[in-house]
Amino acid sequence: MMDKIKNKLEKEGKFWIAFVGDSITSTEWVHPNWREIVEYVLKEELQKVFTDYRIPSWGIRCFNHGYDGATTKDILEKITNNQISMTNLDLVIMMMGGNDSVLGVSGEEHGKNIKTIAKSLAEKNIDLVYSTDSKPWNEKIAGVYGKYVEIDRNLNLESVKFINLFEEFDKFPKERIFTFISEEIAVVGLKKGDVDFLHPNQLGNAYIAKTILREVFGVDFDPEKYIKTTLSGEKYPQY
Repeated sequence: MMDKIKNKLEKEGKFWIAFVGDSITSTEWVHPNWREIVEYVLKEELQKVFTDYRIPSWGIRCFNHGYDGATTKDILEKITNNQISMTNLDLVIMMMGGNDSVLGVSGEEHGKNIKTIAKSLAEKNIDLVYSTDSKPWNEKIAGVYGKYVEIDRNLNLESVKFINLFEEFDKFPKERIFTFISEEIAVVGLKKGDVDFLHPNQLGNAYIAKTILREVFGVDFDPEKYIKTTLSGEKYPQY
């Protein structure tokens, strides 16, 4: 993928990425989030290739199409109605699915929605990476969502890079990742003041970025080092 980005920047001066999904994609409630980290690292890595920093810095553009609480049905409707623009995109990183299991979208519809989105992007020659949401630190919710992850695993979509973030999360230090206090999310039983077992903090987002950077772009990334140097006030955090 890095060679593809390099070639596109050389030929057209642009490489546009859209992040599409639910609250784990929007991440507007935490900074730095995994989207920001991925964009930062890509530009840093490509600056090693180009003598003119402006080529990757100006050419790589990232767009946030994450909607808190969205299901795959909601995202499909927004794409169909052009509320999520796919014009001039080169890559879509789509992360969602967790809300389907608690908001009435059946497993069958979940699979159909993802297939339909994947087909529409393939027709536009847009590369698609599809990742499951992170695994909730709550066995009851994780168990319900896990059935949907099995559907994702068996979709076998051509030309789609699939990342099972649900399983990857078992490798992460969950006790240090889920530290936010909930404002209340009744649909999953979270009351105000509870530890939010759905939404990972800054370190958790750095671990998500690690997975995306490794699986999609082949870039090594140390989330612990990145967060440490970020908190120390470095303008350009190390990774």
